[in-house]
Amino acid sequence: MIALQNNDAYIGELLLRDGAIAREDLDKGLEEQKKTRDFLCSTLVRLGFASEEKIFSILSLQIGVPFLNLQDVEIDRNVLGRIPGNFALACKFFPIKESDGALYIAMADPLNSGAVDEIKSYLGADNLKVFLASDSEIRRAIKAHYGI
Repeated sequence: MIALQNNDAYIGELLLRDGAIAREDLDKGLEEQKKTRDFLCSTLVRLGFASEEKIFSILSLQIGVPFLNLQDVEIDRNVLGRIPGNFALACKFFPIKESDGALYIAMADPLNSGAVDEIKSYLGADNLKVFLASDSEIRRAIKAHYGI
Protein backbone atom coordinates (compact mmCIF):
# COMPACT_ATOMS: atom_id res chain seq x y z
CA MET A 1 0.00 0.00 0.00
CA ILE A 2 2.94 2.27 -0.56
CA ALA A 3 1.14 4.78 -2.76
CA LEU A 4 -1.82 5.17 -0.43
CA GLN A 5 0.19 5.31 2.80
CA ASN A 6 1.75 8.57 1.67
CA ASN A 7 -1.76 10.10 1.80
CA ASP A 8 -2.77 8.85 5.26
CA ALA A 9 -3.08 12.28 6.88
CA TYR A 10 -5.19 13.58 4.00
CA ILE A 11 -7.39 10.50 4.00
CA GLY A 12 -7.88 10.92 7.73
CA GLU A 13 -9.01 14.51 7.24
CA LEU A 14 -11.48 13.43 4.55
CA LEU A 15 -12.93 10.82 6.90
CA LEU A 16 -13.27 13.46 9.63
CA ARG A 17 -14.96 15.95 7.30
CA ASP A 18 -17.40 13.28 6.16
CA GLY A 19 -18.20 12.35 9.76
CA ALA A 20 -17.09 8.75 9.21
CA ILE A 21 -14.78 8.91 12.25
CA ALA A 22 -14.17 11.15 15.25
CA ARG A 23 -10.93 13.09 15.85
CA GLU A 24 -9.91 10.81 18.73
CA ASP A 25 -10.47 7.77 16.49
CA LEU A 26 -8.21 9.25 13.85
CA ASP A 27 -5.53 10.04 16.41
CA LYS A 28 -5.66 6.49 17.81
CA GLY A 29 -5.66 5.08 14.28
CA LEU A 30 -2.62 7.14 13.25
CA GLU A 31 -0.78 6.07 16.41
CA GLU A 32 -1.56 2.40 15.74
CA GLN A 33 -0.71 2.77 12.05
CA LYS A 34 2.78 4.01 12.96
CA LYS A 35 3.36 0.81 14.95
CA THR A 36 1.96 -1.64 12.40
CA ARG A 37 2.91 0.27 9.23
CA ASP A 38 -0.41 -0.90 7.86
CA PHE A 39 -2.67 1.23 5.67
CA LEU A 40 -4.58 3.78 7.79
CA CYS A 41 -7.98 2.84 6.38
CA SER A 42 -7.39 -0.84 7.17
CA THR A 43 -6.22 0.11 10.67
CA LEU A 44 -9.36 2.18 11.33
CA VAL A 45 -11.57 -0.71 10.21
CA ARG A 46 -9.61 -3.24 12.31
CA LEU A 47 -9.98 -1.00 15.37
CA GLY A 48 -13.73 -0.84 14.73
CA PHE A 49 -13.93 2.93 14.25
CA ALA A 50 -15.86 2.71 10.96
CA SER A 51 -17.11 0.16 8.50
CA GLU A 52 -14.89 -1.01 5.70
CA GLU A 53 -17.48 -0.02 3.11
CA LYS A 54 -17.83 3.53 4.49
CA ILE A 55 -14.09 4.18 4.68
CA PHE A 56 -13.27 2.71 1.28
CA SER A 57 -16.15 4.46 -0.46
CA ILE A 58 -14.76 7.80 0.78
CA LEU A 59 -11.24 6.78 -0.23
CA SER A 60 -12.61 5.89 -3.65
CA LEU A 61 -13.79 9.47 -4.11
CA GLN A 62 -10.40 10.84 -3.09
CA ILE A 63 -8.35 8.78 -5.51
CA GLY A 64 -10.88 8.68 -8.34
CA VAL A 65 -11.09 4.88 -8.54
CA PRO A 66 -14.52 3.27 -8.13
CA PHE A 67 -15.05 1.19 -4.99
CA LEU A 68 -16.23 -2.37 -5.41
CA ASN A 69 -17.45 -4.79 -2.79
CA LEU A 70 -16.28 -8.17 -4.10
CA GLN A 71 -19.17 -9.94 -2.36
CA ASP A 72 -21.57 -8.07 -4.65
CA VAL A 73 -20.11 -9.10 -8.01
CA GLU A 74 -20.20 -12.25 -10.08
CA ILE A 75 -16.69 -13.54 -10.75
CA ASP A 76 -15.87 -14.95 -14.20
CA ARG A 77 -14.34 -18.39 -13.56
CA ASN A 78 -12.59 -18.33 -16.97
CA VAL A 79 -10.54 -15.32 -15.89
CA LEU A 80 -9.64 -17.05 -12.62
CA GLY A 81 -8.25 -19.98 -14.58
CA ARG A 82 -5.84 -17.72 -16.48
CA ILE A 83 -4.39 -16.02 -13.42
CA PRO A 84 -2.44 -17.96 -10.78
CA GLY A 85 -3.64 -17.36 -7.23
CA ASN A 86 -0.10 -16.82 -5.93
CA PHE A 87 0.38 -14.03 -8.46
CA ALA A 88 -2.91 -12.38 -7.45
CA LEU A 89 -1.90 -12.65 -3.79
CA ALA A 90 1.57 -11.20 -4.39
CA CYS A 91 0.19 -8.20 -6.32
CA LYS A 92 -2.84 -7.80 -3.99
CA PHE A 93 -5.43 -7.90 -6.72
CA PHE A 94 -8.37 -10.05 -7.67
CA PRO A 95 -9.55 -10.68 -11.25
CA ILE A 96 -13.24 -10.10 -11.84
CA LYS A 97 -14.04 -10.52 -15.51
CA GLU A 98 -12.97 -9.80 -19.05
CA SER A 99 -15.24 -7.71 -21.26
CA ASP A 100 -14.81 -5.71 -24.46
CA GLY A 101 -11.07 -6.38 -24.52
CA ALA A 102 -10.54 -5.13 -20.96
CA LEU A 103 -9.61 -7.09 -17.86
CA TYR A 104 -11.52 -5.93 -14.79
CA ILE A 105 -9.63 -6.26 -11.52
CA ALA A 106 -9.98 -5.13 -7.92
CA MET A 107 -6.90 -3.87 -6.09
CA ALA A 108 -6.18 -2.86 -2.53
CA ASP A 109 -3.80 -0.17 -3.81
CA PRO A 110 -4.77 0.88 -7.32
CA LEU A 111 -2.25 3.74 -7.18
CA ASN A 112 0.66 1.29 -6.95
CA SER A 113 1.85 1.69 -10.53
CA GLY A 114 4.54 -0.98 -10.04
CA ALA A 115 1.90 -3.61 -9.27
CA VAL A 116 -0.34 -2.41 -12.11
CA ASP A 117 2.59 -2.60 -14.56
CA GLU A 118 3.52 -6.06 -13.28
CA ILE A 119 -0.05 -7.28 -13.79
CA LYS A 120 -0.17 -5.83 -17.31
CA SER A 121 3.19 -7.35 -18.20
CA TYR A 122 2.46 -10.79 -16.76
CA LEU A 123 -0.96 -11.05 -18.40
CA GLY A 124 -0.09 -9.22 -21.59
CA ALA A 125 -3.06 -6.98 -20.89
CA ASP A 126 -2.86 -3.37 -21.98
CA ASN A 127 -6.40 -2.49 -21.01
CA LEU A 128 -7.08 -2.89 -17.27
CA LYS A 129 -10.18 -1.55 -15.59
CA VAL A 130 -9.15 -1.13 -11.97
CA PHE A 131 -11.49 -0.93 -8.99
CA LEU A 132 -10.68 -0.28 -5.35
CA ALA A 133 -11.42 -3.06 -2.89
CA SER A 134 -10.26 -3.51 0.67
CA ASP A 135 -7.22 -5.62 1.38
CA SER A 136 -9.30 -7.98 3.53
CA GLU A 137 -11.91 -8.43 0.77
CA ILE A 138 -9.19 -9.28 -1.73
CA ARG A 139 -7.58 -11.77 0.64
CA ARG A 140 -11.00 -13.32 1.35
CA ALA A 141 -11.78 -13.65 -2.37
CA ILE A 142 -8.37 -15.18 -3.13
CA LYS A 143 -8.87 -17.69 -0.31
CA ALA A 144 -12.41 -18.51 -1.42
CA HIS A 145 -11.64 -18.88 -5.13
CA TYR A 146 -8.05 -20.10 -5.13
CA GLY A 147 -7.86 -21.83 -1.74
CA ILE A 148 -4.76 -19.85 -0.76
